Amino acid sequence: MLDQSFSQDTFQEIFDRENRKGKNIESKFKTEFQPSLDQLNIIQTKTAEIIAETDVDRKKVLFEERKRLKQEREVLIKNILNEASTNLPSKIQNLKVDLGPMIGKQTYVLEEKLENFFISKKTQWNIARTYKVKQANRYAILSQLTKLLEDQFPKYIIRTDIQSFYESIPQKHLLLKINNDHLLSVLSKRFINKVIEEFNVLTSQTGASNPIGVPRGIGISPYLSELYMRIVDNEIKDMPNLIYYSRYVDDILAIFVPETKKVTSTELARYKTKLIQIIKNKGLNINSSKTESYNLINGIDSINTRNIELLDNIIMSKRKKTNATTINYLGYTIGSLKTVNKFSESSRKDKTTRTLTIDISDKKISKYKAKIKSAFDDFQKKRTNNEKNAFKLLKARIEFLASNTRLRNNKANVLIGIYYSNPFINNSYSLEILDNYFKWHRNHGKLSAKQKSQLEKLNFKNGYKTKKFVLFPLKKELYRNHNSKKNDVVNINNKGVLRYGLREINSIWKKF
Repeated sequence: MLDQSFSQDTFQEIFDRENRKGKNIESKFKTEFQPSLDQLNIIQTKTAEIIAETDVDRKKVLFEERKRLKQEREVLIKNILNEASTNLPSKIQNLKVDLGPMIGKQTYVLEEKLENFFISKKTQWNIARTYKVKQANRYAILSQLTKLLEDQFPKYIIRTDIQSFYESIPQKHLLLKINNDHLLSVLSKRFINKVIEEFNVLTSQTGASNPIGVPRGIGISPYLSELYMRIVDNEIKDMPNLIYYSRYVDDILAIFVPETKKVTSTELARYKTKLIQIIKNKGLNINSSKTESYNLINGIDSINTRNIELLDNIIMSKRKKTNATTINYLGYTIGSLKTVNKFSESSRKDKTTRTLTIDISDKKISKYKAKIKSAFDDFQKKRTNNEKNAFKLLKARIEFLASNTRLRNNKANVLIGIYYSNPFINNSYSLEILDNYFKWHRNHGKLSAKQKSQLEKLNFKNGYKTKKFVLFPLKKELYRNHNSKKNDVVNINNKGVLRYGLREINSIWKKF
């Protein structure tokens, strides 16, 4: 049974879990954890003594001393967490929500207090595990969708998007469910209600008869919105002839298979009308500019991207259709590819086939381009001070974009990069766009022949095809020069090799 209590033990569980994810809670709240951080410095000094010590008996004594220091540090952390978990009803009552940065839309943040961090995390756990709330899996959705599109069954697809998702969730129905279910603990409910109350003050909704929205940026909001959307999801899933439904946050896709291929366009339009009506009846609005329907009753021919003409299996021409109709979903552009195999023998006919084609979406390509451009722009700014290091950083950034790596300090060992972030693309068109864009900047960046030569080895298409993997350090490091030895006159000034890490690489891309 889930322990919903807010205690030193549950806060310790959160503390340990967050640290395993690579999030240093002590560094985040240095004032509160100063005693344990001071103790950590003493332990690190003791570790250095152990490494330097050559006497075996003395080493054993130092090990015991370090063990005692670690135990003392654990007690210090427990005491800090115990203090954070006391008198919580009063702390929740005095909780404040502040305006956060504008990231497309207005975000909100909890007042920077240790107890707020732990209460929020614990409430998230309680909602997630009590109601079994979790966000859909992008990989699973796209895997299922591509398989469905590849089969021969006639389909009608609707893709839509909820407008201002977090900002339009009806509060009354959501809070009524939470407060009347008797599933969440009293403190969890108090925290949720207080956050919504503070949000309403900031959005001038205090006393409104039908307040809307959950605060974008605060940890409990995705869980609350998912909980509310269950009602919408269940109603859409009950629609007749629906064979597949997915929703990733506010992005919705539904696939219908009519009972007959002779269905009229008017009859097909009713699916879209009904789906939109369900969403509107729950107090939400759809984004008209992102709402599309696709008639695949006669196959995937109607979703076109571009034509490739083959002559004896050699690519002769390639062009993108100006009136292309594609499915844009979760970072991908999905269409079909018409291939014409022409034969030189007049007695044989041309063979035309159409296959599903998946590219990186135009929006995502634009983000890659913006990152490439900003990397070259930053190089131009830095090269006057230290051209060698500025170029090393530029090269590291392009290598990061055109290869794959593993997120550091992350227990899940998440893989990211040109392949692992786009595993479903099945042609090289979008990768060629990126390579050509990178080539243009490489040729117009006023680089030396040697610098150009080094950058020419980096390639998006090859990085995707080979799943090129590069392990980057967390932050820049000066690697030891193993050639340098005692009294080595040649390498006396060689301090090692500088290598830039993820922190420096991503420092200019926070807005993307």
